[in-house]
Amino acid sequence: MSINQFDLIETIVLSRALFTAAEFNLAEHLEHGPQSLAALATLTGADAATLARLLYFLCLKNIFTREQDGTYSLPTDSYHLLEHHKASIKPFLLHDDETRWNSFGHLSYSIKTGKPAFDMLYGHDYFTSLKKNPVLSERFDKAMNSISSNEDTAIAQQLIFNGKIADIGGGNGQLLRKILTNQAAVSTAILFDLPNVVELVQETPKLQCIGGSFFEPLNINAETLILKRILHDWTDEQALAILHQVVATIAPESELVIIEGVLDKAEEPSMLAAIDLLLLSIFGGKERTLAQFNTLITQAGLTIFKIIPITPILSGIYCRKQ
Repeated sequence: MSINQFDLIETIVLSRALFTAAEFNLAEHLEHGPQSLAALATLTGADAATLARLLYFLCLKNIFTREQDGTYSLPTDSYHLLEHHKASIKPFLLHDDETRWNSFGHLSYSIKTGKPAFDMLYGHDYFTSLKKNPVLSERFDKAMNSISSNEDTAIAQQLIFNGKIADIGGGNGQLLRKILTNQAAVSTAILFDLPNVVELVQETPKLQCIGGSFFEPLNINAETLILKRILHDWTDEQALAILHQVVATIAPESELVIIEGVLDKAEEPSMLAAIDLLLLSIFGGKERTLAQFNTLITQAGLTIFKIIPITPILSGIYCRKQ
């Protein structure tokens, strides 16, 4: 692969320019028709001259359009910048705030030490930061839901579940609702996450919410437990601690389905490898090979009996007690 330094500059700048456009709600301001530079500056609270420079760059990238009369408009191809669009990328853009950028900017620290740069920069871990900042916490939750939407549909259609299931660290219950919609054989679904997360979720006759931490006893009785994109946020020691809590609550005849990327099984390993470096610098987590998963799972007292590919970067790793 030949890397052109100027293409590299554009890629880096485009990512941050899109974040700024999302933060200023530029797409929403243009959704119902063209606006002048002066109007956009007033709506966003930005300096008109520098806003014009941002818009000039984004127009060259066909993100926005500068009309002949000097106003700016939103092309149809950029509707995914709108938060309410079904394929919106805005939640993902906004959750990459300056703390995450700063952390990845100190990737060399993480490579040297094996520790997350985020903790070094801010004196606490990323999840503590989310607890302290409701705005960032909301942005993170929306981004995870956005990323998970298509994945959850694929999981609900490709993996078979029966009886009572539980999603550990399942956020707002999006995956469970899709499984309940697609699979009549599921009798009950349990959503387990932090109390402040599950208290916002509406229970139904088939969906039960339980608040708690997966680092503490779970006390969940289900035929299938799901851990989706949980273990990759944590170090091996922390991931093993989570698995020990699962083993303590799971029945011998029950199964655990770990839904994660597997580096040497993915169709798009370069994407997982990129995510791996982000996880290192921000969380201290990691994407894992099948051998690394097998080591963790065996140490926890579980054994892998089946692996099912779900998406180009996700697989379902089925486990039972040894």
